[in-house]
Order: sequence, then C-alpha cells, then structure tokens
Amino acid sequence: MHEEGPTEGQDRDFVLVEKDDTNLGSQSSRLKDMIIKEKEVEIQALSLDLERAKWIINFHEQENKQLEDKQAIMELQTIRENKQVAKRRKIKMTSLEQEIKADRESWLERANIHLEKFLEKANKDKKILRHMA
Repeated sequence: MHEEGPTEGQDRDFVLVEKDDTNLGSQSSRLKDMIIKEKEVEIQALSLDLERAKWIINFHEQENKQLEDKQAIMELQTIRENKQVAKRRKIKMTSLEQEIKADRESWLERANIHLEKFLEKANKDKKILRHMA
C-alpha cells in the first residue's frame, strides 16, 4: 500500500523560496500587457459587431420605410380605383361613406408626413454614419 505524505514520527522538510521582486515585477507587467492586448482585441471585435449591428439596423429601417411606402401607395391606388369605379357607376356615396373616405385620406396624409420626417431622420443618420467611417 502506498502512503502519501509523511508518516507519523517523520519530519516534514520545507524549502524556503526567496522572492525575486524584479522577476515578479516583470512578470506582472507582462501579464498586464497580455491582458491589455486581449481586451483591445475584444474591444475591436465588439466595435466591429457594433458597426455591423448599426448597418443591419439601418438596412431594416430602410426596408421598413420602403414597405410602409408601398403600403401607402397601395392604399392610394385602392382609393383611386374606388373613385373610378364610383364615377363609372355614377353612384352617390352615402354621408357615412364620404366620412370614411375623408378619414382614410386624412390618415394617409398624416402617414405621408410621418414618412417624410422618418426619411429625413434616416438621411441625417446616414450622413452621420458616413462621417464616422
């Protein structure tokens, strides 16, 4: 059977290691330098991820704007088609139908104003991002 450590009655031998402060200082500074370099690499990677995320956000905002514009255009086309059909049939709209039509047109006008503001903001952001690069 193998025993680890000293058995009863045996003395333990201790070796005293002297500290070399200059060696520890250089090791400490090398360790700090290594940590700093690792953190710089992490920061660069995170910066790249941030730039990619900004680009993706910008892309999706533009895509959303295009979809909203398409939706508004389709709404306007529907209104135009409904007007043409109504003219062909020469049917007078009821007062309720006229109110609905007026509300829809005013909503589309507000949406158009909102989209114009959103486009201006997107253009400003785009200019800012160009200057950052």
